[in-house]
Amino acid sequence: MKKVLLLAVGVALTASSIPVTASAATWHTSSIPNYLRGYWYARDNHNQGVHIYKHSIHYKGEKSVKVKWRYAGNHKYHFKYSHSQGFTISMHYYNHHKMTMNSYWHNYVR
Repeated sequence: MKKVLLLAVGVALTASSIPVTASAATWHTSSIPNYLRGYWYARDNHNQGVHIYKHSIHYKGEKSVKVKWRYAGNHKYHFKYSHSQGFTISMHYYNHHKMTMNSYWHNYVR
């Protein structure tokens, strides 16, 4: 009985040390998280803003672009679109009233 128990413990320890190949930081084509969606006004110029839809981002005065997204940790997200040559848009979501993006206006509020 002890040998069976030791064998089971050894198998369990071996199985738990196998590396997992799946990564949470992969690029997603699924819908952008619901709490990020909506219209965000530029803090310094309320005439400008960005509208985040289910699968795309639309800056006021520009065309809407379909994006892929990934979660980078600590409430940070990255977005990329097909013709960006690898350039990503970074977003830091603070709460449902404030976020920052690496765009001209930088700070956005609801």
